[in-house]
Amino acid sequence: LGLTASLVSLRRTFLLLEEKCSFGAYKKAIAELQGRLRDEMSGRKFFSLDTAESECYAAPLRGWEEVVNRFPNASGDIEEMSKCFALSRYAGAVFHSVNAIECGLLELGKFIGVQDPKSGWTAVSGRLEVLVTKTKYLDLPPAIQPHFPFLEQLHGTVASLKNAWRNKISHTQGKLTVMTADFNYEVAEEIILATRAFLRRLATELPV
Repeated sequence: LGLTASLVSLRRTFLLLEEKCSFGAYKKAIAELQGRLRDEMSGRKFFSLDTAESECYAAPLRGWEEVVNRFPNASGDIEEMSKCFALSRYAGAVFHSVNAIECGLLELGKFIGVQDPKSGWTAVSGRLEVLVTKTKYLDLPPAIQPHFPFLEQLHGTVASLKNAWRNKISHTQGKLTVMTADFNYEVAEEIILATRAFLRRLATELPV
């Protein structure tokens, strides 16, 4: 912990005990140690996590194994998302959850034929909207038709995610920006759970 002055006092106290000092000398040494501990510890900050928070921080990828196996590029953001959530940094957790989603969306974009050179959240969600709500089934590409129910359900999840962070996340010029820090525990948890459901579905059912 870098408590160097306290360490010196502690060693001196041990020496006094070895020398079989008087009770008065020992009491004085303990008082000095306590004072140094208080002074040095006043410059330290501690965060206390409850059981659930501690588990989330210590094992940030737990429950995301399928996602990480399919989309390894998302692992960094998933880890940071979990740690931010454990530390009550909810805006940071949401930011990293959106980044993780984009890793999956890029793979989805390849499957549904996104042509936008800046493929990402906007391009993929837009293409998904067109395929699911604006294209007749018989007009869909033959490779996509057998997977239409899957894409339809993904579209519903994307819509719920958009509603969860409406007016809070900006995605312009290929860059994600958190527009507000106004995320509480419930909102962040909702977004994270929706993120995991979405990415799990992609990981397990998106054709290779």
